[in-house]
Amino acid sequence: MSNNNKSEDQRDRLQLKDQKDHAGSNVNDSTNRAQSGMPDTRGMGLKEIGGVILLLVILVIAYGLYQMFFG
Repeated sequence: MSNNNKSEDQRDRLQLKDQKDHAGSNVNDSTNRAQSGMPDTRGMGLKEIGGVILLLVILVIAYGLYQMFFG
């Protein structure tokens, strides 16, 4: 096994340990992302991102119709 793999394994172990020890920081990060108003699309494929965009478009159209008839 090369030194490069050993250092990557060690870095991964330390990162996992840090995440377990500081679980509150993960909650804080997700809270900050949620407050930004933008959906978190990291790790999503094109279908999922398209679904989020389609949902946002439908909501905008529904709001416009609501304002037209009841506003």
